[in-house]
Amino acid sequence: IIVPAYNEEVNACRTVASLLQQDYPNLQVIFVDDGSRDNTFKTVSETFAGDPHVQVHTKPNGGKASALNYGIHIANSDFVICIDADTQLKNNAVSELMKKFTGEEIAAVAGNVKVGNEVNLITRWQSIEYITSQNFDRRAFELLNCITVVPGAIGAFRKDAVIKAGAFITDTLAEDCDLTMRLHRHGYKVANCNEAISYTEAPENMKQFLKQRF
Repeated sequence: IIVPAYNEEVNACRTVASLLQQDYPNLQVIFVDDGSRDNTFKTVSETFAGDPHVQVHTKPNGGKASALNYGIHIANSDFVICIDADTQLKNNAVSELMKKFTGEEIAAVAGNVKVGNEVNLITRWQSIEYITSQNFDRRAFELLNCITVVPGAIGAFRKDAVIKAGAFITDTLAEDCDLTMRLHRHGYKVANCNEAISYTEAPENMKQFLKQRF
């Protein structure tokens, strides 16, 4: 599991701890600090020092896509799962994602993102939006093999397919959508898994919300 992070000292340790509760065997967590200005790297390094299931790395700031690529290239597994540093996974999420890789033609599996901080009208509205788009739209898109986005909050990938497609690129604001489209262009299929649930932090005020959507 690749966890890119920038200034996430508040959420990062909780996220990594939740990943260690997964029921999938032989799991390796690769935490990549993307040149944070706060104590993200120091906090995570000290918290998980000596844990054989967690690798903690830091690199100069280059954006989320570069941090994901850094983690993917040092991962020694055939499959990688990319999540956000403010995301919690249900403890069977990885197992559910891996069940969907039933053939070589499947390059990626989109998980199910839910809002974990339903605290006001803005976040509750986003929760309804997430449920609608992922439980209805993406199920239909899977039947037609036209899923446009494997979400950054929870997505599983066949590593060699990602590298063949050119990995994540840094000259876009939507690196998850961009990679998904390139996987389609290379003839791969993208599956959906509603049972693989993640809980993410949605913007809580209008300024954050408009920035995210822009």
